[in-house]
Amino acid sequence: MLRAASTAAAASAGGAPPASRAPAQRPAADSGSGEARPLPRVVLKGGKSKLFTGDAPSPMVYSGAVDRVVGRPAPKAGDVVLVCDGAEKAIGWGVFNPDSMFRVRVMQLADECFGGATAPTAGPQPDLRQLVDARIQQAVALRAALGLRCGPPPPAAADGAPQQAGQQGGTTVFRLLNSEGDRLSGLVVDVLGEHLVVSSSAAWVERHRESISECLRRHTGLSSIIWRPALDMLREEGCAPQEAEGAAAAGGEGGEDLDSAAEGSASAQPQEQQQQDEQRRQQGAAAAAPSGDDNSGKGDAAGTVVVLENGIKYAAAPLGQKTGFYADQRDNRAMLRVLCSDARVLDMCCYSGGFALNAAAGGATEVTGVDSSAAAVALATRNAQLNGFEGVCSFQRADVADFMKQALTERRRWDLVVFDPPKLAPSRKTLEKATRKYRRLNAMAMKLVDPGGLLMTCSCSGAMSQSGQFVPMLQAAARDAGRRITVLRVGGAAPDHTLDPTYPEGQYLTNVLLRVL
Repeated sequence: MLRAASTAAAASAGGAPPASRAPAQRPAADSGSGEARPLPRVVLKGGKSKLFTGDAPSPMVYSGAVDRVVGRPAPKAGDVVLVCDGAEKAIGWGVFNPDSMFRVRVMQLADECFGGATAPTAGPQPDLRQLVDARIQQAVALRAALGLRCGPPPPAAADGAPQQAGQQGGTTVFRLLNSEGDRLSGLVVDVLGEHLVVSSSAAWVERHRESISECLRRHTGLSSIIWRPALDMLREEGCAPQEAEGAAAAGGEGGEDLDSAAEGSASAQPQEQQQQDEQRRQQGAAAAAPSGDDNSGKGDAAGTVVVLENGIKYAAAPLGQKTGFYADQRDNRAMLRVLCSDARVLDMCCYSGGFALNAAAGGATEVTGVDSSAAAVALATRNAQLNGFEGVCSFQRADVADFMKQALTERRRWDLVVFDPPKLAPSRKTLEKATRKYRRLNAMAMKLVDPGGLLMTCSCSGAMSQSGQFVPMLQAAARDAGRRITVLRVGGAAPDHTLDPTYPEGQYLTNVLLRVL
């Protein structure tokens, strides 16, 4: 079914095979003398071309791999360039940025667009707009094949009819484009009901914003687009901050990175980071303040949007944190739902209450949510009210570490504990220190689980997930806690958060379900 969807998308984009093998070309530029003007060439250092011709070709040309740039005038940020080996033979093409460590974001390799031959200096040349259009269309078709469709929910879902765990028919919030995972590096798009929220982290995305927006509208049928420039990452791209901030004013606030975090609180973070996160949460909660039980996903894009995930309603704030909702844990929340019948559940770092609400939907008798952010607690409480779970779910503001210490002092335990902290290891440099913190916090969480109960614990730190050390750390934490654990499941982000196997840096979320004895 997925193959058919992909083929159909590419065919309607121009009758070509799927975009991964389709030439995205345009006529060569005319210099005015009647001769074609060749594209600038980014020539790699000796041996670096192997990074793009092997079994796992990199989607990035890093600045250190570049020997020289050939072409006059010199290419600017967002220009299309050819990527060449030392003999100046083209091995692919992409978008250039002279100020970024990602010197070229590769769009296609030679075998995809030139049949493996050297790029022509005359005739058709790579066409960025055509390729972006085709890949957006493919992304829409892929999500539809996964049961995730743009627009209002089916009538039964909009009426709040219960959905079985994992069923997508009652879902109107999801990741539509996932940067490298959909081969559009630096472009992330989430669907929130009838709104598209764009998170931009690359100069080429900002430069081609208008045409990207046009393609999104055409292929999704949605007209509301909220543009969220990731200011910190755009500064690293060399974009003038005032330009990016101007774009933010036009399309929404920004300033956070694109490594989508799992639901988390500011607990156990440095004080400055806690303050910044709390400000963002307050903005999100203000935008998500009660505005009636609107189940359609319509409404003022600058305020609240009520969306559905597996039949559960959430107040999402397109101008709040990130893109307004953390959809990456969708399948993990659905998994939790089937485990909670007649259970007492603790959801720590609950943010909007995603795990807590699924526990209530699964038949939990008592659900306690904890978050260090007052705005998050207000949002989770609002979401419980939207679903009629206020009699089962209660939320309180507390530092998670302090809460666990107090609960241990009072000898409190739960049948199922969820621990979904914020990103504790933002880089490999901080991994060792973060691992100690993960270990200490998880050991306390394990002590709160009734013997034979369950712990669902998460890491949204790419450095931790990519290290492969998360499960071994949990085993060490179990020894610290004097408990025995059995791994029941290791999960990650939902499948709409696509991952390019040649770019493992895109893998950030780990979700582990443990039995604790």
